[in-house]
Amino acid sequence: MKTSNLRKWLALGVIVLALVAVNISIWQKERLLKQGAVVILDLAPVDPRSLMQGDYMALNYAITQPLQLAFYQQHQESRFIPAPTSGTLIVDIDAQRRVTQAQFDQSAPLKANQLRMKYHINAGMLTVGTNAWFFQEGHSKRFDRARYGSFRVAEDGTALLTALLDENGQAIAP
Repeated sequence: MKTSNLRKWLALGVIVLALVAVNISIWQKERLLKQGAVVILDLAPVDPRSLMQGDYMALNYAITQPLQLAFYQQHQESRFIPAPTSGTLIVDIDAQRRVTQAQFDQSAPLKANQLRMKYHINAGMLTVGTNAWFFQEGHSKRFDRARYGSFRVAEDGTALLTALLDENGQAIAP
């Protein structure tokens, strides 16, 4: 009987901990959406369809392409040292909040027009934020004109994609 009660309390404790963890994560993302710095990245063209996942736009950012090349060249020379799969970039931002330049973080102090953004390498591609934007089936024509991704960035470099923008910098409505 005691073992049965202990299991019930243990199960209840695990459920409560899971709910607390999920709610903390949601609270952190909501806070980032309200208070994060706005950053706009140029998109690089990719194929926007997936038969298994539905309609979405696979995202690639123009600023990450030269970084990806530099990353792989640097780590080709040191074949026996595993390359990191994540880290931070330092991005320079202009008056319109667009990223003009990016470099790997060397722990130098930030200038007034700079932010840190976390990157990760997934399937051989260096990306920031997310690599996909999902939308309702049948709305792909709207997103064909996407030229920029608008992010909210936290002080630690966490980036959340909030909108895709057209050539005029206007958010494309879903």
